Amino acid sequence: MLILLMVLVSCKQNKDNKIESQSIGLKQLQSSIDSLFNAKIGAEGPGAAIAVSYGQEMIFGKGYGLRDIAGKEPVTLRTNMRMASVSKQFTALCILSLVDNNVLSLQDTITKFWNYPVFEDITVEQLLNHTSGIADYESPYFLESWDRSKIVENKDILKWLETNPEPLFEPGKGWEYSNTAYLVLALLVEKVSGQEFSAYAKENVFSKAGMERTNYYNLAHPIDIPERAYCYEKDSLGNWEKVDGYFMNGILGDGAVYTNIMDYLAYDRALRSNVILSNDLHERIFKPSSQITGDWPATGHEMIDLYPFNQGKKFGYGMGWIVTDDLAMHRGSWNGTRTMVVRKLDEPLTILLFMNSNSELRELLIIELYNLVDKYLKTTAGKDNES
Repeated sequence: MLILLMVLVSCKQNKDNKIESQSIGLKQLQSSIDSLFNAKIGAEGPGAAIAVSYGQEMIFGKGYGLRDIAGKEPVTLRTNMRMASVSKQFTALCILSLVDNNVLSLQDTITKFWNYPVFEDITVEQLLNHTSGIADYESPYFLESWDRSKIVENKDILKWLETNPEPLFEPGKGWEYSNTAYLVLALLVEKVSGQEFSAYAKENVFSKAGMERTNYYNLAHPIDIPERAYCYEKDSLGNWEKVDGYFMNGILGDGAVYTNIMDYLAYDRALRSNVILSNDLHERIFKPSSQITGDWPATGHEMIDLYPFNQGKKFGYGMGWIVTDDLAMHRGSWNGTRTMVVRKLDEPLTILLFMNSNSELRELLIIELYNLVDKYLKTTAGKDNES
């Protein structure tokens, strides 16, 4: 009995020591992250909202800087920020939900819906994984010839595509990141469902994921975005200027989602719990259906090559995500916004960075943030998982 008692006391002491060690390590991690962002994000300019989630629990989350400079309104965890190309994953989920309901196939050709030469031999899946070769809408026509007093919408780009702009390559014969592909997917959702794209996304993705305050924003048909972060860039005098009135801010599908940290974390939990789609289609989200050639740091795509945590990995594109065997990621860049999402596939880790400016700090901040979290998980948190 005495020996048993000693063993029990020893086990309790070891457990208490591990809990104390993890608590100290977590506080050190939180302090290090806070110091990093306080040093880099000014209190009087546009800011950032960040979160680190592990095991579906937010172990750090905070807002820095301002969502509205004129009003001195701070960025918080509920500030809705423009996601830019991080929005593509939601467009992909809309398409997959239509596949789930047996009204669309990934192998359907786009000429089934619009009999335009530009869509010949292009499949839904090729639009999703950037192997369609479809022309880039931004250059040259809409940047050079469009009347900038008018907001460009998806319908305008569809009309341009009807003129059969020259493709980049034959469908399936290359890989080129394509914003055009994802706005065509948004148009396809409308064509098949009979609903406006934003309404379909709200009902079939955002609501299912618990994203209560997440919306698409079309400048041609503006809606109220609660606790909205305005987008900023510096003018010629070095002053922060709002750039939310950009003439291409009426395009949906390749971007235009406004969401916040709390909504995104609810969505992250929904993804990890497979509640948005059937199990088979959930598996397709992070399964690459196209390969991005080249080895880090020379894949030719800066959204991959700029990040050291990609070293030694092979890259593909899933459903709105760049994926490796153990990681999924995507970043977004648009006028006055920079975003980044990193999601581990082999452990329950998600890192979020949303910024409402065109700050060049995004790469430094996400790399440093990833390194701090990785060190914590390999030391303090890792020790707690032993024996």
